[in-house]
Amino acid sequence: MFKNNLKYIFLISSYSFFIITIIISINAVVPEEELPVLEQKNELIIKLENNFSRNKNSVYEILENNDEEFVNKKKENNEILSNKNPNQKFRLQFASFKEKRKSIETSHLIKDQLLSFPMDINLFVKKVAINDNQTFYRVVSENKYSFDKALSECQRLKKNKVQCIVIKD
Repeated sequence: MFKNNLKYIFLISSYSFFIITIIISINAVVPEEELPVLEQKNELIIKLENNFSRNKNSVYEILENNDEEFVNKKKENNEILSNKNPNQKFRLQFASFKEKRKSIETSHLIKDQLLSFPMDINLFVKKVAINDNQTFYRVVSENKYSFDKALSECQRLKKNKVQCIVIKD
């Protein structure tokens, strides 16, 4: 008898809890008629027109017009270098690091890349002191070229996605 009474009490309390929960949730979902509504009266975002003035130092002018000037200056510099001393020799530089270990590792990677090309370029790491307090280790070619030959080799490598620059020997 006691077990049955306990079951009924538990059953009635469960149902009453369920009904109270439904009543509370209906009050929470159905809004009151006098509930204040918040509305935005002012604009949060203001549109501004871009009225910048273009001048010769603006980024857009530099990007649009400097391509021609850059190419012309580069050609002039190349002509000056090639005509200055016809016996002067040049090398191809592929990388430059402050750490010798990193330069040696990079030279091995570049050698592996160069194996797929028909040209014969040997690399070595050259120690270069700059301003007496900085030392760089450059990955350069052992081969020496005239300026025009070095420039053409470098451009050929760049077309095959191997970065290089021409440096004086």
